[in-house]
Amino acid sequence: MFSLIVAAALSGSTCGYDGPAQVIGRAYAPESKSLVYCELFLPTEGDKTTVLYYSAQGQRIAKKVLYGPAGHGSAGTPLPQVVQRDFRSGEQREVRRQGDAWLLRYRASGTANWEQELLAARKVDVIDAGFDAYVRAHWQQLEAGQSLTFQFASPPHGRTIKLRAHRVACASGTTPSRSEPATPPLCLRVDLAQALLRLFAGKLSLVYDTKTRRLLQFQGVVNLLDARGKTQRLHLFYEYR
Repeated sequence: MFSLIVAAALSGSTCGYDGPAQVIGRAYAPESKSLVYCELFLPTEGDKTTVLYYSAQGQRIAKKVLYGPAGHGSAGTPLPQVVQRDFRSGEQREVRRQGDAWLLRYRASGTANWEQELLAARKVDVIDAGFDAYVRAHWQQLEAGQSLTFQFASPPHGRTIKLRAHRVACASGTTPSRSEPATPPLCLRVDLAQALLRLFAGKLSLVYDTKTRRLLQFQGVVNLLDARGKTQRLHLFYEYR
């Protein structure tokens, strides 16, 4: 069953979106295996990459814009500036550079007050989708089995969260047999760095192609709330064009 879901994800719906996209992510509910939304990374323009989120019914539900340093591109830095808005609730998340600091801004709905916090630049290692660039920058260490700790900026919390990334054995059926890479994928787990807190928090599981160093799968809590405004754990599969 799992392999069938993966195969369907790699050639399935784009939730009604028919424009250009350089990366397509399809998010499935782990229990029902039903498609929840599509995540579409549009072609990068200068230092900006726009990400659109469409529900399985074809409704555009959210938008995120990633900004990277001039000439660097948003996909090439662990520290992009981020502006994300959920069109259903009006929830907004922002991380913006402000001099020698990072400004984290969050509001839970379109009518809620903004909450914000200013963090020293040295206290932030990774922002949002910048984790992908962080993995590639530390590929050799992760591949060798070293554990990495980093501070992840979280606008809803108004602070950074100390996380740990390390290599784990890949689960059986991680990739479909018809597109199995020639070399085994790199499977990572990300969890809280504090051992005691790990007992009370979920983990993230990621699968990377070792040839291209591209993210193939992600499983865990996503940065998009569900229609009720609650956090959700989903399984995403990525396709590159």
